[in-house]
Amino acid sequence: MHNVNVEMLEQTAADGAREPGRLRLPIELTGAWQVAGGPQFRGTIPFPGGEVELSADFPPPLGGSGSAPNPLAYCFWGGLACYAMTFAVEAARAGVELKALRGTVRTEVDQSRALGLSDRPPVERLVWELEAESDAPAEEIAHLKDLADARCPGVYCLRNPIALETTVRS
Repeated sequence: MHNVNVEMLEQTAADGAREPGRLRLPIELTGAWQVAGGPQFRGTIPFPGGEVELSADFPPPLGGSGSAPNPLAYCFWGGLACYAMTFAVEAARAGVELKALRGTVRTEVDQSRALGLSDRPPVERLVWELEAESDAPAEEIAHLKDLADARCPGVYCLRNPIALETTVRS
C-alpha cells in the first residue's frame, strides 16, 4: 500500500514479537576527511539494495567550500525522512491510503558555539511538518500523527538523551 510492503512489515513484527533480538540491527558507518580539497568529509553508506556515497562540507563561513550539504542538513533531512516514513508505514498498517505525503523541516542554526564564541545551543527547536493527502477523516490523520510521534526512531532520538561515547585515536 502506497509503497509500503505491509505483509513484510507485519511478518517482521510477528517475528520480533517471538524473538525480540531479531529486531536489533547493528549499524556501523565510516567516513574520511578529504585533506586534498573538495567536500571535506566523504563516506559510503551501505543499504540492502547497494550503497551510496555521501559528502559533507561546511559552508564557507565555517571554513568549508560549500561544495556539499553541511552535516546538520543530513541530520535534519534524515529526521524528517524518518518521521514521514513512520507516518506512511502507520497509515499503511491501518489501511489508510495516502495519495501524497510531503514533509518540511524548519530550524535556525546558531553558529556561535561552533566558533567558540558562546555556549548557546546550536539548535533550539526543530519543526517537522507533514502534508498528507488522503480521503481519511481528520481524526484518523490525527491518530496516525500520534502513532508516528510515539513510534518514530527520529522523534525518540531527539526527545530522549542517548549515551554518546567519543574517541580519538592517533
